[in-house]
Amino acid sequence: DGGGVVLPLKLAKGLEFDRVIVPDASPQVFPASDLARRRLYTTISRATRHLTMLSAGPLTELLG
Repeated sequence: DGGGVVLPLKLAKGLEFDRVIVPDASPQVFPASDLARRRLYTTISRATRHLTMLSAGPLTELLG
């Protein structure tokens, strides 16, 4: 394989990928709100095999 694709969430909606990397799963990107919860669900549900979530600090409380 060796290749990767970077897509904004609005273009990934409805698609699935073997591996998904969320580069910033912090509360600043995914605050505790209904809109952020839906965005986070859409983001993580694109992964069919591997999901990696990164954050320079704590992860969003939506994961707890």
